[in-house]
Amino acid sequence: MRSKLNFSNVLSFLISVLPFIIYLFMYPRMPRNVAIHYNFNDVADRFVDKSSPEVWLLCGISLISFMLMLMLQPYFSRQFKSEEGSAIMESLPGLFTLLITLVFSVLGICFLLKA
Repeated sequence: MRSKLNFSNVLSFLISVLPFIIYLFMYPRMPRNVAIHYNFNDVADRFVDKSSPEVWLLCGISLISFMLMLMLQPYFSRQFKSEEGSAIMESLPGLFTLLITLVFSVLGICFLLKA
């Protein structure tokens, strides 16, 4: 089943690529080695090169979560189908996609700003 193009999906996609845009903008000013893991005391304990695939993956978590939620939207649509067909219930899958994408995008952006 193909998901229709709607405002929440377009907004989710734009939010999911935001960490990549920030990464490309910050790349020339980033230090050669960036921290990708912090311990419980908020002290960096793992560093990688700024062009490492792990940095790309941390930026891409929001895009991966967006694609996963997009694939799950038909399932959520069936689960939230109400007899009245209210607009709120029909928009819940898109809102879930937006929320999950936003959470992972904020995590990626926080990682980049801390680097």
